Amino acid sequence: GDPDMGFSGLRQFGPGLIHHTCLKVRKDINTTNFMMVDSPGMIDSPISHGSLFDSYTDSKKSQFTPHKRSFPVSNLGGRGYDFESVVKWFAERADVILLFFDPDKPGTTGETLSTLTNSLPGLDHKLYIILNKADKFEKIHDFARAFGSLCWNLSKVIQRKDLPRVYTMCLPESSIQDHQNDGMKKSGLKDLEVARNAVLEEVFKAPKRRIDNIITRLTDSVHMLQVHATIVHDLKAEYSRAKWGHRGTIFSVLATGTSLSGLSVYAKAPVQASLALSTVSLLLSSGIIYISYKNLISKEKFMTSVEGLNTRFEMCYASRLAEGDEMIHSVWKRIRDGLKLTLGTSGMKSIANVKAYELKELERILENDIPSLRRSAAPVQFSHTGVVTNSKVGQNEAS
Repeated sequence: GDPDMGFSGLRQFGPGLIHHTCLKVRKDINTTNFMMVDSPGMIDSPISHGSLFDSYTDSKKSQFTPHKRSFPVSNLGGRGYDFESVVKWFAERADVILLFFDPDKPGTTGETLSTLTNSLPGLDHKLYIILNKADKFEKIHDFARAFGSLCWNLSKVIQRKDLPRVYTMCLPESSIQDHQNDGMKKSGLKDLEVARNAVLEEVFKAPKRRIDNIITRLTDSVHMLQVHATIVHDLKAEYSRAKWGHRGTIFSVLATGTSLSGLSVYAKAPVQASLALSTVSLLLSSGIIYISYKNLISKEKFMTSVEGLNTRFEMCYASRLAEGDEMIHSVWKRIRDGLKLTLGTSGMKSIANVKAYELKELERILENDIPSLRRSAAPVQFSHTGVVTNSKVGQNEAS
């Protein structure tokens, strides 16, 4: 509806989402400048959202392997819209992400784990995993069992040796102090209250983190655009060389055929011999041109295939791959699906050329403009001596 609210991009997910989305404006609360988005609860049996390719693995041969699964016919999963894509859309624009797990099913819901894997990767800096309703446990043993079960289930989908911190959430201690039978004893409620306040502090920091998150998102977008443009630039250059080679073959064949026909006329060969030579020359020329055209089509097909794209990526970023640059790995994994689909649908001829100066401009943005934005938004500055100084405070004291 309202273009100023920033939700117009949700139209891409169809009426199944738009007609079930509600907006409530509250003015009777203490906090301001907040917008909270509450997603529906998770369900079991999610549809697998496998990508076209497996995750990149840095093997000795540094090869990519194609994924054996294909896209499902529908990603609606019974909701009427693509839930995981909607969650990803909101998560990329949010300043704080709270992922709640109920104590009765701590991380065992299939859709929860699928969403964590497919919708929230790369957002660890603003993601907080929370075991909700922790005050409802009557025994510390039950709490420990649910907490351990949650960590165990998370370890299956989070490919890290060290799991992220799991927070706990409960009602304020003042609202449950007269109900000792509703949860753990008061000795444990104090610790839960401390953990609850830690979550609230991170939530209330959201307005201050807004600028930093915008710059982070800008940086991420420029990185993806740079890799995308670099690969397309290299592909177009290779395809142009192949196309000019095909044209050169056509010119050479036609020139040779014309020369032979002219030579036969100049030599005053019999008409039958001239016709036979011209016919043979025409057939050979047609065959060579056809073979050259098929080679061009085959080369284009290889260049836009999984193996061709991966090979091109390795060639363009050979030095960074040799250094074990994980950043370039993650960027490539995120753009290659879309690049593959675009090239397969439009073809190399329809893709616009990327100029060399445009690549330099992207490099300049990453090296100069974005660091400048970071310095302007940073609350503190670091000198070369390692001393932390606050520029605003320093100016106030000097005045």
